[in-house]
Amino acid sequence: MICYRVVAAAAAFFVSGGSAFAASETVGVPAGEFLMGSEHGAADEAPQRAVALSAFRLDRFEVTNGRYRECVAAGACTPPVLGVSRTRASYFAAPEFADHPVIYVSWPQADAFCRSAGGRLPTEAEWEKAARGASPSRSEYPWGDTPPDCAHANLAGCVGDTDAVGARPLGQSPFAALDMAGNVWEWVADWYAAAYYQTAPATDPTGPGAGTLKVMRGGCWESTASNLRVSCRRPELPKAWADNIGFRCAYDAEVTP
Repeated sequence: MICYRVVAAAAAFFVSGGSAFAASETVGVPAGEFLMGSEHGAADEAPQRAVALSAFRLDRFEVTNGRYRECVAAGACTPPVLGVSRTRASYFAAPEFADHPVIYVSWPQADAFCRSAGGRLPTEAEWEKAARGASPSRSEYPWGDTPPDCAHANLAGCVGDTDAVGARPLGQSPFAALDMAGNVWEWVADWYAAAYYQTAPATDPTGPGAGTLKVMRGGCWESTASNLRVSCRRPELPKAWADNIGFRCAYDAEVTP
């Protein structure tokens, strides 16, 4: 019944005619339903409900310093506000951290990168499905319901800063996306509204039409377990940036016979 081909978990996705920063390893998420939200989390995560999504692709990893540097060099992106991290005086430009997530980027910067790379920021619903898996999964975390530890996610008490993307394969989601819990908070496309789930459409929701706050997902390297839950929503000003904020991109799926 699935009319879109699932891209292999480690498929290489290249945007036709794109620059080097447009090349990304992606995972495929097929069309179909998943359970979004939680009846046991914060009020803005309720009600938990079935949501149907069209097929899409998602970056397997958070966007790295190396990939973002290519976009800056091409003139399509502006540099991060700061080039440091919490414990590193040189971070964004340092070759040894090329495989670490870019940080100190605002929502407009993340949006501009994804568009330049031939994609877009994922919706909240797309992000959560990629993290939780399809129905009937009700998993609290990308790997299941086992509480997070440093083997599954870079959270509070592990590194004390960002870590290389993909360093914890035990934490991968059912669709093989990595670092969907911890490392850095990830911008998504949607405007935030606390009560949005109460009236949101059941098919391909894209969030409120306007707002003052955008949504981030996934928790970060200084988060506790609650913020690493796949249903956790964090509202933030779109102009905000910090040493624990990054992103990944989504791409429309190709229809196949």
